[in-house]
Amino acid sequence: MDPTLTDTRPRFARLTDGTAKRSWKAALPAVIIICAIVALLGYLASSLSASEQRALAAERESQQTKEQTVGFTKQITGLQKDNALAKSPGRTTVVLEADKKAKHASASWAAVTWGELPDGKTFMRVNAYGLEPKLDGGKTYHLWMQPLSGAPVDVGALEGDQNGSGYAMNSELPAVDQGKAVMLTADAEGAKAPGDVIAKADLPVLKPSVKPPPAASDLPQAKTGSTSQQMHQEAAKPAEPAPQQLGK
Repeated sequence: MDPTLTDTRPRFARLTDGTAKRSWKAALPAVIIICAIVALLGYLASSLSASEQRALAAERESQQTKEQTVGFTKQITGLQKDNALAKSPGRTTVVLEADKKAKHASASWAAVTWGELPDGKTFMRVNAYGLEPKLDGGKTYHLWMQPLSGAPVDVGALEGDQNGSGYAMNSELPAVDQGKAVMLTADAEGAKAPGDVIAKADLPVLKPSVKPPPAASDLPQAKTGSTSQQMHQEAAKPAEPAPQQLGK
């Protein structure tokens, strides 16, 4: 009987399969840890991005609130100033009566109160009556102040209401000793100078009763570094002893 030959060569497939299974089992925890770390980093990154967005939004809201607060403060300050000026009797009041021969005259007249401000400037409060509701050529009533020198200053426009009354106020006018006259005029739109003069009145000669704030050049200047150092050195010198009197 013929002997049977057996294949004694090693089966590498089995060795390979077993090694692969063991290597995957050994690497599985590391893969899980890496995935967890990646997920954690992604979560932290998204949380950080969301926090930055919330911080930026909060900063924008804070800036908007600050701007609104500044705006409200300016409005309140302006209203308080206007209220104080409206109650102020001023230094004088002049009445402008229209010249019957003047164009657009009708029965227009105005009372102009002129007063001082703490900064040395002056204000004018104008109450006008008998104004026509609409002027020819689209013109508008204006009040102008003529200073002692220089071009006239536009105090403001006067728009008549249904009763023919108008109001204007300006708090940026020259000093009280610089006024010469006031004029009620009918001006074209955008006019840079008085137009048709309806009424005019001279301003009285007044002396300022409010001392304007000192100019920057009049304020005491800070001492320079060399001068300050010299003063400190002189202060640090020991005092000289007083001379002793000899006994008699």
